[in-house]
Amino acid sequence: MNVNAHDLVVMHKNVDRLVGKEIFSNGLFANNDIEIMSSIEKLIEENILIKTNQFNISIYKKANTELKEILKENDFKTTGTKQVLINRIRDNFDSINNLDLPYVYVATEKGEEILKDTKYLLSFIHDSTSVARAHYLAENYIDENCEDKVAEIYKFEFQRRYENEEINFNYRYCYELDSLIWHYEGEMQDYDNARKYLNIFYYLSFKKFLGDLINKKYTYYDDRGNLELDEIQNDLKGMIEYSRPRIYERLILIENLSNKAIFDLFKKDTQKYNDLEDELVKKLTDYIVVIVKKENDANTLLELIEILKNGYTIDKEEFEDEDDYYSNFVTTNIATLKELDAEIEVEVDIRNGKINFFLDDDSLEKLMKISE
Repeated sequence: MNVNAHDLVVMHKNVDRLVGKEIFSNGLFANNDIEIMSSIEKLIEENILIKTNQFNISIYKKANTELKEILKENDFKTTGTKQVLINRIRDNFDSINNLDLPYVYVATEKGEEILKDTKYLLSFIHDSTSVARAHYLAENYIDENCEDKVAEIYKFEFQRRYENEEINFNYRYCYELDSLIWHYEGEMQDYDNARKYLNIFYYLSFKKFLGDLINKKYTYYDDRGNLELDEIQNDLKGMIEYSRPRIYERLILIENLSNKAIFDLFKKDTQKYNDLEDELVKKLTDYIVVIVKKENDANTLLELIEILKNGYTIDKEEFEDEDDYYSNFVTTNIATLKELDAEIEVEVDIRNGKINFFLDDDSLEKLMKISE
């Protein structure tokens, strides 16, 4: 078959539409766009799509006002619902003059099968995984008899990137898992799978947090090596609240699951990735429950912190003393930077709005000389 993913999306969006009223994937009128019309011609050549003005198809494209005008011009009653008006025209078809029926794009029998098999593509029109990529994966890696190709494509991409260590498990950037959760929860109402991939999301995000906790000296520590509890609380709470807590609300507030039952589900869902001790995972799930219930999380957080201190934090001895630490900083003001005609680069973290400023090398060198 000589059609590509783009052609198939054009078909999905334009089947049963009037000829001359073609649309793009976003629903805007194509206005004889070259690519859209080229795709439609290709679909027709492949006997996937046809143009027809067959009465039983085209008549339904007429508005009620048009149907009434046809009947009125031919001296027939103009009252009734749309179906009544159509039936009246059908019953008197031979007596009606100059019935102009519009042409409509209709899928052939072959086309109907293709529409059914490629419906999954519509989920990737505005997705980080492109339509072309989704089609390629479905054709080459996904079982053709699979009933949920959308989910399998996201799973394939997640596993590939995970195994290749391409994912930075920041809870706001693992779009394959986020997409899987949304697909199962919002589109399929499959809450068990939605929970499973949310738990994987939480677990891998927590692993990312642990990696930062033991490797980044000044992310969660002050200059003397003491843990910054507010920073830890903000990140963990943000991880939980950002990632669809409705699913946990369902577990806790509707299904009334105990903390133990939630921990057991978490362990089962993450067993493929989980290499943490049960005590730590148990405290993590307890903390998730507290945040979702919007209760005071201070005690649960402190219990989690106590476990983290045993093997997941940096020893204080590894920190520079205060003098060494502050020797890396120069105090200045905006007026001085203006005098230096400094070029200042601004970096904005789109995840949380934090702003960092950077001086160009020449300005930094001048500032250091001034400060000596």
